[in-house]
Amino acid sequence: MAAVDGDDRILRVRAERHGGNAITVAVEDSGPGIDPKQLKTIFDAFITTKPNGLGLGLAICRLIIERHKGQLSVGPAEPRGSAFRIVLPAGMPGVA
Repeated sequence: MAAVDGDDRILRVRAERHGGNAITVAVEDSGPGIDPKQLKTIFDAFITTKPNGLGLGLAICRLIIERHKGQLSVGPAEPRGSAFRIVLPAGMPGVA
C-alpha cells in the first residue's frame, strides 16, 4: 500500500465460520491491486508484482494452506486493492 498517499490506506482482516466445519479469514487492502492479467498466476513461484520481489511469498503461503487442507484465493477489492481469502478446516477428526 506504499503507493497510496495520505490516509487512504486501509487494511481489513475478518474471520468467520464457513459452513459447519471450516473458517474463513479475509484480508483486504486498499493498495493499487493486482493486475487482472496476473490473477491466474499470482500464487505461482517467482511471480511478483513488486519491482524487487522474489515471487516466493504467496507461493509459500498457498503451499502451507493447501497442506492444511485449505484454499487460498484472491480477487479485486472495491473500490481498489486486493482481497485475499483463506478457507481452512476448523477441526480434523481424531485431533483434540
